[in-house]
Amino acid sequence: MNKIKLGTRTWLNAKGKKLKAFTFTYKDQGKKKVIQSPNKKWLEQEAERTLLRTGNINPKNIDLSISVNLEYVWDIYKKKCLARAYEPTTRFSKTTFKEYSEHYKHILKHCGNVDLTKIDATYIANFLDKLAEQKHEYKTKIFHTFSRIYDTQVGHNKPFSSNIFKTGSFFDKEDKPQPKQHCKINFEEWNFDRIKTIISKIPSKPYQLMFKLMAETSCRPSEARAAQRKNFHFKRNIPVFEITNSVDFEKNLVPPKTKAGYRELEISVSLKDQLIDYINNLPKDQECLFLNARGKFYDLKNMITCLDKAVESLNLKLPVDRKTYFFRHWNVSYWCYQGKYTNPFDLATHMGDLDLKFINTNYIKKYATSKDSVKYSDHQTNNYNWN
Repeated sequence: MNKIKLGTRTWLNAKGKKLKAFTFTYKDQGKKKVIQSPNKKWLEQEAERTLLRTGNINPKNIDLSISVNLEYVWDIYKKKCLARAYEPTTRFSKTTFKEYSEHYKHILKHCGNVDLTKIDATYIANFLDKLAEQKHEYKTKIFHTFSRIYDTQVGHNKPFSSNIFKTGSFFDKEDKPQPKQHCKINFEEWNFDRIKTIISKIPSKPYQLMFKLMAETSCRPSEARAAQRKNFHFKRNIPVFEITNSVDFEKNLVPPKTKAGYRELEISVSLKDQLIDYINNLPKDQECLFLNARGKFYDLKNMITCLDKAVESLNLKLPVDRKTYFFRHWNVSYWCYQGKYTNPFDLATHMGDLDLKFINTNYIKKYATSKDSVKYSDHQTNNYNWN
């Protein structure tokens, strides 16, 4: 047992009886805190756990007879995650935490309230076997979430010098699936007229306008749903949709997905006119454009359902199954196909994205036409005449 210094306090209760309790004082994030209990043994163990949690303990002195249970550690990790959500210096959001929570359900289901200090490589391998029905990609996500939870109170000198999840090789290279090859969009078929027809089949006017914003500006669905009066600059020479917010899974107005998400996107005159007509019919005190009858942001699942029905009514199938993200994907690809963008950095800036490698691979290389294509075409014409 690590040496724990306890204090005592005495007091008289309402009946005048003298009572005594043991106290433990510690610092957490610069604040002085006190725990007390009449049970000295329990308080010593609780003090040990507290020092372990706050990182104020020498790992060599820790008593491993004290269990560090999964549910206890998850509660600490959960609080840390929620504290990080939407901090300007991080890219961590409540959507990410929601994914971690789903992973935790699988971990708790198969492991119960396991003592994390007793986990070894064999235990982890057996745990992964229990996830055999999960797809490889999702299984690895659960694994990494388990590793992060473990690190919170056990790995990296808490008390073990390393994280057992990172010291072993638990996945074989041959188990890793090949990267998905998304179909290339045929723009002779999937031209603007087809997109326009699909959107016209959506019965809801607000949904139509949101889909048009996505299809014309390549904004994210969460950004279109968050559109506000202040975001549209109609009096400028070039109409602009300024993105300042997005809508999260709890239907709250939050900052954009990335730091690069703050941007201004040009819109056509025809879309500007439709938006003005729509805004003029809204209550004057309604700042957010797309709210349902209860004053809440429109439900994304319902938008997906409406899109699916519209596509089905035309006997079509989307060339890329990205749900409402399809319009963003289609327009970015269309920009490259038409030669609007040939530089991944410029395209990333317009998309509000940070992953240049992804953009270059999936859009620029896939659809963009080389600046030298005219020169190459002239070369072919001048040197190969089969008539």
